[in-house]
Amino acid sequence: MIYNSSIKWDSVYDVIVVGFGGAGAGAARFAADKGAKVLLVDAAPEGNEGGNTRYAGGAFAWGKNFDDLKEYYKQTYYPFKYDSKDLDTFVENVMQMKEYSKNYFGIEAMPTGRRPKGEYPEYRHGDAMQSQSMTQGMYNGGFWKLLRKKVYERLDKITIWFDSPVEHLIQAPDDNTILGVVVKRKDQERFIGARNGIVLSCGGFENNQDMVQTFLGQGALAPIGTLYNKGKGIDLAVEAGARLWHMSNYDSHGLSLRENKPIEKFAYMINWKSLFNGSIFVAGDDGTRYFREDEEDRHGYKYNHGNWIMIPNQNHPHIVMDQKQYDQLKNDTSAKADQITELISYAIKADTVDELAKKIKAPKLEEGVEDFNFLTDVKRRDMFLNRKIETMRSFGEGPYYAIPVCHNILHTHGGAKRNEKCEVIDLNGNVIPHLYEAGELGDIFATKYIGANSIADLLISGKIAGENAASPKKKAIAMDAVTGASKVETLKSDAHTSINNFDVGKDQAIGMSANGISDLPIVVRVTANKGKIKNIETLQQKESPSLGGKAIPILTKQMIAENKVDVDTVSGASVTSNAFKEAVSDALNKIDKK
Repeated sequence: MIYNSSIKWDSVYDVIVVGFGGAGAGAARFAADKGAKVLLVDAAPEGNEGGNTRYAGGAFAWGKNFDDLKEYYKQTYYPFKYDSKDLDTFVENVMQMKEYSKNYFGIEAMPTGRRPKGEYPEYRHGDAMQSQSMTQGMYNGGFWKLLRKKVYERLDKITIWFDSPVEHLIQAPDDNTILGVVVKRKDQERFIGARNGIVLSCGGFENNQDMVQTFLGQGALAPIGTLYNKGKGIDLAVEAGARLWHMSNYDSHGLSLRENKPIEKFAYMINWKSLFNGSIFVAGDDGTRYFREDEEDRHGYKYNHGNWIMIPNQNHPHIVMDQKQYDQLKNDTSAKADQITELISYAIKADTVDELAKKIKAPKLEEGVEDFNFLTDVKRRDMFLNRKIETMRSFGEGPYYAIPVCHNILHTHGGAKRNEKCEVIDLNGNVIPHLYEAGELGDIFATKYIGANSIADLLISGKIAGENAASPKKKAIAMDAVTGASKVETLKSDAHTSINNFDVGKDQAIGMSANGISDLPIVVRVTANKGKIKNIETLQQKESPSLGGKAIPILTKQMIAENKVDVDTVSGASVTSNAFKEAVSDALNKIDKK
């Protein structure tokens, strides 16, 4: 949107950060530390902020030899071009990540021990990058909570708006300077000005099927992270005249169960060693094999004649097995046994391979099984896909089974091209004044993704973008707000700073736990008498609605019915389940002491 005199600012800040994920949290934090008055806006409702950082493992990249580390990254770009200044800045900062952890979080980062030889040990200096972590455990929301906490410690300088999507950037007509944004706030369009800068940190486009098809060339991919990355940052960047880059790059973890739900289950099954071991393979749309099932996961990239590529997704693939394999999985004793048992419960059953082929619409399934058996019985070598022959066993007697699966997507990397200062670049190679970018929206990774680098990037780019956006600009832009956040109720911050007080009656107590996915503690009121749980009320929680939010009612019903806290954890929501149990236990302990 081009600025004109009819636009009246509803409020003015020094810096506006669009997107409250990991990068946005960092940008807001460091802009505030520079003395800026910051508005942090997110399209997601409260409890769903955090972007993909909420779902991330939390490990970040670190290295100690600049030349070796840069050489490793350069090989992941080949044969694509890379910007030397951007890469040098990134590598220099990666080498400082341990100091970053200590200086800005007060935590001594520890090595995770994962992939000690690198995700691509075939590359020169594959071990130059090692992963570190500031938190205990992975995929438990701990890393996201650290970043969110630093924002909430600065609420005197940071205003937060949830459920407030940015619809447009507002740009000066003469020199293309970005002056502000149009925000949809409580069903009203609000014109919010930014004196010094705007940071786009609104994630990728994995939940925008049109963009997935246009930029990735894939028919359908199941998101396994946030549901709110819909590519709005791409639209805003294009609107401002930015040049795009890295639009075809994305990563995944292979396969998920296919139920046609917003988030599909078992996103990391490709790592379950006991799953693809025996008379089992993945069949494409026609029923034939198309990738190596036992290959180590490299964020979805598969070996392809000396390179690693993201293979084109099939539209309705299946995991296929015989009765012997089904029984083997049913009796599995690995750490993933419970998940494997649930996974095979979704299997489609048929007495013959031909019958199964018709049920799953895979016309060459018989041929696929015959080829598989030929490799195991005659050639004793998987000469097509190089699966280890010891993990392959010929298909025997039926019945036969097929589990519907789909390819998944973790996040995309495309966005506006940015320089080493995180300034956004236009079509002519010039900086768009006052516009910055951070995080996975337009990050520097071009053809492959190496684990732990998105976390490193969001920490690095969030700090750079936030500090540069906060710096006073040479060209001062006079902006007088007609209204102000302190005067208009709908413009006030949505951020909560404390836990509310809750009433208790006879045989009741309040319990809470801060160990859920959300930074807002789970608060429950439990009614119990003489060792009998009468009622459990959830008074406060902002867990993910699609996972933790659904788990809490299930756990509540089970606890009351079984009169105990130690009930089965809800699959896919272990963090929320354990936190809810902790909160209920806390309340029961208080009742016992009365």
